[in-house]
Amino acid sequence: MNDIERRVVILSLVAMKGEDPDLWGYARLRKSILLLQKEEGVPLGFPFTLERERPVSPELQLFLEKMMFENDLEVRNTPSGFRSVIGKHGHALLQEYPGMIERYKKQVGRVFSRVRDMSLTDLRVAARNAYLDHPE
Repeated sequence: MNDIERRVVILSLVAMKGEDPDLWGYARLRKSILLLQKEEGVPLGFPFTLERERPVSPELQLFLEKMMFENDLEVRNTPSGFRSVIGKHGHALLQEYPGMIERYKKQVGRVFSRVRDMSLTDLRVAARNAYLDHPE
């Protein structure tokens, strides 16, 4: 999967808000991306390691920072804290690559359905378990 495809898959996840407009905090987004990759088999290609009993990926963190720098994602301060939203360039990418969105729609939808109402603590446990169940 190339960087554009990775961006579109991540953006399609961030686009899913449900009834919570402030859903995508940084930790929730990273853990959800891990679930997309590990449990749903979306070939995002981010390597993860276990650090203090939590799976982390410096490459994913750098990739998300690059997405923010290039206005694919924006960070907004909300009553719930800082949250990721789709930036201007991100909206353009979603319009430009509908086939990519469709290709991974089911996997993204399953992850969203699973994490949208999950506490961050429960999501951390789910991410750790996914990492342990799907070693690299």
